[in-house]
Amino acid sequence: MNNTNFNGFPYSGLKLFKNNYSNIPTLIDPIFPKTGIVSLVGSSDTGKSTLLRQLALNIAFEDETFLGYKINSKTNKVIYVSTEDDPNSISISFKKQISNLQKDIDETKLDNLLFIFEPDEIFEKLEKHLSDISVDLIIIDTFTDIFQGELNANIKVREFLKKYTYLAHQHNCLILFLHHTGKGSETKKASKNNVLGSQGFEAKMRTVIELRKHSRDESKRTLHILKGNYISSKLKSQVKIIDFNEETLLFYDEGKSVNASALNNSGIPEKDLIVPLIVDLKNEGVSLRKMSDALKEKGFEVGKTTISNWLKEYEDETEIVKGNEIDVSESNSDSNIDFSSDEETSSFETIL
Repeated sequence: MNNTNFNGFPYSGLKLFKNNYSNIPTLIDPIFPKTGIVSLVGSSDTGKSTLLRQLALNIAFEDETFLGYKINSKTNKVIYVSTEDDPNSISISFKKQISNLQKDIDETKLDNLLFIFEPDEIFEKLEKHLSDISVDLIIIDTFTDIFQGELNANIKVREFLKKYTYLAHQHNCLILFLHHTGKGSETKKASKNNVLGSQGFEAKMRTVIELRKHSRDESKRTLHILKGNYISSKLKSQVKIIDFNEETLLFYDEGKSVNASALNNSGIPEKDLIVPLIVDLKNEGVSLRKMSDALKEKGFEVGKTTISNWLKEYEDETEIVKGNEIDVSESNSDSNIDFSSDEETSSFETIL
């Protein structure tokens, strides 16, 4: 029998136990880790690319924070892969962001940021650049332009992302993919299930954050943490509200967060949205189970017991309102009610 152990191997249990890390190292604390792959998702026209260019500039300019989150940069260098914009269009918006982000611009720091506009052989290009210079962050805008396969092919998506995960760990950097949510997802509750394509994309990401338009204010956006492997449940339950200025093309931290359960795409409490739906379904004779299924299709995860309780509350409140209406109308009437009839007495008692 061989009595030797794994002490000579790079990652024995003892070596991991004696590792100096007590917390997961982060680039943007606490939402984005130092290494690995993450994603920012959202529907069109929310400002995803604008937000990520601001993040790149914050790192390149050696700023301390990004939207109130602490930046833990080591190299202050970023590679931005832009597949949807050309150099001229980027330059216009880029200059506007820079002039409003920095009062006294240190132009030399702009060389901390490299743009790549051709998506062909992008992995090979990144490998070459990373062999020459270390970076903190690589932003790929967008995922669908560099992945040429079927988005719903789970295995293919995971295999494709696997090499980027390896690249990130090999060069101790973070790779952030900009990706889209499915059609009509903005009318549904924020969820990682809304991410376009297969579950394989979301599964490979260490963090997934969704950027949404605020339902009641065009100048605001909301940031939802849909997934975070090492983010606390408490933080994931919070939605960060940020301001967007179309003149400066910059996002600003409001310093305000709300509980995710109290906010949806319309800004109305979820229960207030659902009750009218289930009342209509009940009037149509739909069963509780089918109500739950119908709500799930609209992005609401509500069980049969909750539906039953909400319906009972609605019916009780409706009866109270009806009773109050009758009390008011009778108190204002000069006419007398004849209670001598058993039929009328019975009807009156039923209403009460």
